[in-house]
Amino acid sequence: MELPGDRALTIVGWENRYLADVVASLAGYDVEVDKEAVRINRSTISRKDHCFVLTTRLPDNRDAALSLIAADLPESLPGLATKLPHYHKYSYLAFMGTEPANVAKGRWPVVASPLTVFLPAGEGETARAEMGKLAPREPLADIEPVFSKERMMQTVCFLSSDDLGGRGFGTPGLDKAAEYVAKEFKEAGLLPAGGKEGGFFQNWEDVGGDPTRAATIKNVVGVIPGAKPEMRTQSVVVGAHYDHLGLGWPETRDKTPGKIHPGADDNASGVAVLIELARGLAKGPRPDRTIVFVAFAGEEAGKRGSKYYVAKERRYPVRDCIGMVNLDTVGRLGKNKLLVLGAGSAREWVHVFRGVGFVTGVDIETVSAELDSSDQKSFQDAGVPSVQLFSGPHLDYHRSTDTADKIDADGLVKVASATKEIVEFLAGREGPLSAAAKSPDTAEPSPKARRKASLGTIPDFAYSGKGFRLSGTAPGSPAEAAGLKQGDVIIKIDNTAIESLKDFSNVLKTLKPGDKISITFLREKREITTEVVLVER
Repeated sequence: MELPGDRALTIVGWENRYLADVVASLAGYDVEVDKEAVRINRSTISRKDHCFVLTTRLPDNRDAALSLIAADLPESLPGLATKLPHYHKYSYLAFMGTEPANVAKGRWPVVASPLTVFLPAGEGETARAEMGKLAPREPLADIEPVFSKERMMQTVCFLSSDDLGGRGFGTPGLDKAAEYVAKEFKEAGLLPAGGKEGGFFQNWEDVGGDPTRAATIKNVVGVIPGAKPEMRTQSVVVGAHYDHLGLGWPETRDKTPGKIHPGADDNASGVAVLIELARGLAKGPRPDRTIVFVAFAGEEAGKRGSKYYVAKERRYPVRDCIGMVNLDTVGRLGKNKLLVLGAGSAREWVHVFRGVGFVTGVDIETVSAELDSSDQKSFQDAGVPSVQLFSGPHLDYHRSTDTADKIDADGLVKVASATKEIVEFLAGREGPLSAAAKSPDTAEPSPKARRKASLGTIPDFAYSGKGFRLSGTAPGSPAEAAGLKQGDVIIKIDNTAIESLKDFSNVLKTLKPGDKISITFLREKREITTEVVLVER
């Protein structure tokens, strides 16, 4: 007869025919039972003159208990019955004599749980138990998702469609994108904050494009007003640029120019998260501080939109901005970590984003190095603690192959969830962040030369050591031909030491296609030098 599995059971006596079932169920713990003694952990207790209580779980029903009560002396049982209710929290007990007197007690470790795994006790040893798994259960309630990946993908597909022609500088496609963002801001419930006319557009006249043209360029600005009188004039800025390269101006990495650059990841993805975040936050309780949502134009032409906002915004000036979060190229998260660029702009960022990761479950890595990467730099230069959320580099960057079908929709939801946490934290924080002091050589940035030569390396933005570490190389590139690969750390180009990604970029700006350079790199602590001929970027 098998043990019933539908109830808790107690087996009584050493001679019970189910003793073997109890012993087998105890196999996951450090306990052994034989005819002479019981060994628990590292203690051996004789069965003679002792009584024992051992508990475990039914083999076929882990929710029900299986207990053994066994005594060598029948005279000990009345006293044992009196004492057991006072030892209810223990997994095992041992008593001696007829009184009886307790000589051992304790709890078994938790095994077969998804929250517990035993680590090897020493070199060469194996874990004593595998990580367990919870039985599947239906949720107690179906909660409506905060963010919709379908809506975000609709935005990505619209902005990166051929109809918008790559959203180039001063083009009708860029104007259509601005109208779309303004419409979505209004439907989300944001109040317009673009200019004197009471609309969403912050306009200015500018010159650019290919061929060069004069055009009216516009940021799209909407707000959720702050609720606290003493804090509502302060702001948190959430931004994403909505422009891209059109047919390839001012930069393309395509081998054949003149194709539409859809810019699905860079940066239709960031705009999609921006709009979805506005929709989610506008439905909730009003924040203490004002939250300003800005879709910037002109990022690809030198961060012109964010520079204009920093210089010209009067209603929510940057001097009253506690922090800025920039969403740029966030559409290909996959299994990557969500990178936080510019985390060195305030001491608190690394701790805040660690908390955001715990709360949301999003794997986040902060990058403290100062990178001139996107619109957050305009705010950093104005003394505002600012970061860029970034899902990582890829080979379609600034190419006509940056298309919507490559966007990770589930990743957009993760980015939106992480952004919501950080924005709500900033909007309700009592005091300002500790902005990092700017050194004299970075306080007034000089005009930057554009790189013309390419090595074909893909940077590892999360690397914080000395040198420039690769996360890969572009197919057919000089770097691939030279044998460089993921994990290599470039430490010197010709006679110039490379301490960081910024050093690497600055050196390449001084070179031109066809230049032959010597590269020294580290691979598994071994120093290797090779020669490479640069190609056109």
